[in-house]
Amino acid sequence: MTTLYGHIQTLAAENPDRPVLLDCDESGRIAREISRAELLQKIDKKIEDLNGRKEPLLLEGESSAEFLITCWAAWCAGVTVVPLDGKRDTADLREYKAQAAATAQGEALILFTSGTTARPKGARLSLDNLIVNARAIAQWLRITPKDRFLVQLPLHHINSTTFCLATLLAGGCMVLPPRYSGSRFWDIAANTGATITSVVQTIIFDQLNQKDAFNTVKDKLKLSRIQIGSAPVVASAAQEFMKTFSIPLYQGYGQTETALRVTGVPMDLDKDEFETLAAGNSIGTPMPWADVQIADNAGTILGEGKEGELIVKGAAVMQGYVGGEPAFRDGYFLTGDTGYYKTFSGRRFFFLKGRSKELIIKGGVNISPVAVENALLAVSNDIDQAYVVGVDDARYGEEAGAVLVWKNGADPASAMRRLKLALIAGTPHLSAYESPAYLAALPANELPVTSTGKVQRILLKKQMAGKFEPVYKLLESAEFQFVVVTPQSQCAGASRALYNHCWQPLTLNGAEYKKYLAEYITLAAIDNGALAGQISFSYKDNKITCVSICSATFKPKPIPQVAQVPDRKTVEKYLSDGLDPVINFHTKLGAEIVEIIPDGRPADKSALGYTVLLQYPQIKGDAFYGPVSNQLIQAVRILARDAGAEVFALSRPGGLAAHLSDIN
Repeated sequence: MTTLYGHIQTLAAENPDRPVLLDCDESGRIAREISRAELLQKIDKKIEDLNGRKEPLLLEGESSAEFLITCWAAWCAGVTVVPLDGKRDTADLREYKAQAAATAQGEALILFTSGTTARPKGARLSLDNLIVNARAIAQWLRITPKDRFLVQLPLHHINSTTFCLATLLAGGCMVLPPRYSGSRFWDIAANTGATITSVVQTIIFDQLNQKDAFNTVKDKLKLSRIQIGSAPVVASAAQEFMKTFSIPLYQGYGQTETALRVTGVPMDLDKDEFETLAAGNSIGTPMPWADVQIADNAGTILGEGKEGELIVKGAAVMQGYVGGEPAFRDGYFLTGDTGYYKTFSGRRFFFLKGRSKELIIKGGVNISPVAVENALLAVSNDIDQAYVVGVDDARYGEEAGAVLVWKNGADPASAMRRLKLALIAGTPHLSAYESPAYLAALPANELPVTSTGKVQRILLKKQMAGKFEPVYKLLESAEFQFVVVTPQSQCAGASRALYNHCWQPLTLNGAEYKKYLAEYITLAAIDNGALAGQISFSYKDNKITCVSICSATFKPKPIPQVAQVPDRKTVEKYLSDGLDPVINFHTKLGAEIVEIIPDGRPADKSALGYTVLLQYPQIKGDAFYGPVSNQLIQAVRILARDAGAEVFALSRPGGLAAHLSDIN
């Protein structure tokens, strides 16, 4: 058995009843508590189940005690663990990881991290690598048996893997909600008694919009420090967070290949030193195990204030990559990150300048530019060349931005709309997380290239700064900008309010509307920052079906009670006589009735449960005219024409109940 198993035995012997793992639900209610003695029993049972297993163990699942127990038991038994990303790993990628991991040579962990190539690289980490880093983190952040570490990042990520190990080695307790929740962060922290957590820039950004949630539970909170890293940190946001919530953020730096932290801002700084270094966005001083240097391209070690590549040597650095890709020079791991150091009070403090690698780190998750580029070429036949770079993003730190060169003969405006619609609707070639949030087009002769014709992404990123357009901005008329609504959109609240205004009493609460936005693409018409109207539609099997259209000027009328629902024939005559204002709106724009559906929406009393399926002809031209409702329909028809899709509207005879009430 390993030293890890011996440590777990010691914990169980010292204080068998002390909790070590807490599974909780999304509100922070403790669902299961596992003591040190129970942990040892479960580890023993898992080791028995592994039964001398030799091949690597592929491990997938939400954050849970079971995930950690399985992982730790495998390490105690000498079995290599290969975590999988259930959200982003395609079937092809899973197979690739399994085949690559089959070459394991006794490592504790193989974690795949996206590089600048299309295929991720598997970092081979020994148990010693992990324990060395975990002990350094526990020492750095002064983790003790009294601490409860709140897991916010996925357990397939090196951050949570090593922080949980650090907490275990310190004799502390881990709190495991199934996933991160932006709206319940403070509730979970308060309800579980968490004292420490580790976050990325995205979480900081989210919580700056959750001040009311914080104020509700602040008297119950026990959080005394938060570690931040694993993605570029925006100094201004970090400072605002600390000022707003009075909880210190300690920045750390590292990579999967170093088993997590290489440097960290010390906790023993005085207030002025800490604030100065936080304002300068320092990543701190080296961990005790780490020999950190700044080197030029030739490998020459540089002095104070000189910019170069951060290189690292020490006991926590990986054994190498599964595929044998080069990663070292003169015994130092080459991070690909550029920076410099300054000396304060006799200690070297390091600062990042950027990444010489072209990797994109979105919310702590690595995104391979080449993989996204290859996927874009599969998504759109209009693209001749695609180059993906990082674009600064307040929420994620970085987002993927794609610079596109269109094929000869492609209409740029139509090609851009076509691609945006495909990305918004979702494609099997890209996970939603990898999908570019920003796009820009460029003639091929304006790409920055080397003498050998290779496009220089770093120069391209500088060249295109400020020139990207959001994927969610689809069209524009003289009066309106047409943008897709997401739960993070500034107009998301107004969008739900408008939906409920138009569809009352068939209203949706916040959670229901979030699901609605996931199911239907909702296109908002924005006039000088205000929501003027919106239309929702599905896009499947080359068909666009509109399911809701709302105007901010709509004034709902009382719905009369009708004793008897008319038969289909009566409704058909009512519609053919042109008596329904809602259906007339569609037919005047060229739509034809395809089908009348009784009980299509039983709860819709104004239409007495009837729905009507209509089909629109293909639109000609890109001109917009008329009120906002007309322009929303025109926008969808333009998108459909670009995509070669048919357009349907699933509408309602909204005046049916009023008509029958009048004639009776």
